[in-house]
Amino acid sequence: MAPSTPTRVDWRRAEFVLTLFAFVGFLTLPVRLGTIYAGLPAHPLLIHIPVILIPASVLGALACVARPALFDRYGTLLAGTSIVAMASIFPAMQAGSALQADLQLQGAAAGLIARHSHAAHILAFAFVAFTAILILTFAADRISGGSPTGLGIVDRLLSPRSSYVALRVVLVLLAVGCAYMIFKVGDLGAKAVWQGRLQHVGGGPGPGGFPPPPS
Repeated sequence: MAPSTPTRVDWRRAEFVLTLFAFVGFLTLPVRLGTIYAGLPAHPLLIHIPVILIPASVLGALACVARPALFDRYGTLLAGTSIVAMASIFPAMQAGSALQADLQLQGAAAGLIARHSHAAHILAFAFVAFTAILILTFAADRISGGSPTGLGIVDRLLSPRSSYVALRVVLVLLAVGCAYMIFKVGDLGAKAVWQGRLQHVGGGPGPGGFPPPPS
């Protein structure tokens, strides 16, 4: 017998709370930190958050797709981690723009920085989509498993097993795409830093306090 639909919507359910926090995460969009303590550039420090949490979210999502039972146990934690990772991308990008303006690099380094920034924007859009699909997949897992929310439109859209399967496929595609982009962003950023140092060989510390490469 099909599970009865709740007469009232429980807005405290994890799916709704996670959705709310995901929207709150966009409040970091205008945060712009050029430097922090003692003039240290903020970008090299802020990027550690997405660099750690994005791969963790991607691997966790792939594990949950491979073993759907993990969604029941770790779905809330995984989606929460993804939301924090998403929110951390925006201030890291803003700090990167501020650092780019301060460095005033030219030539090959400037080109790599431009490509690094462009790839970061693609990653941001892709990971926002990944986070949204992850929350929807988590909700579909619970709803299609016999735990409806009571919110009619949500239950109708996510209760069919076909919806759940389709969301899992999209989640895998986005996870793979985000994994590739986080690697590409990091690779371009590292190459740009090295090129920036090469521009200042023999001229003392480079822009932003970067020392020249060892001779």
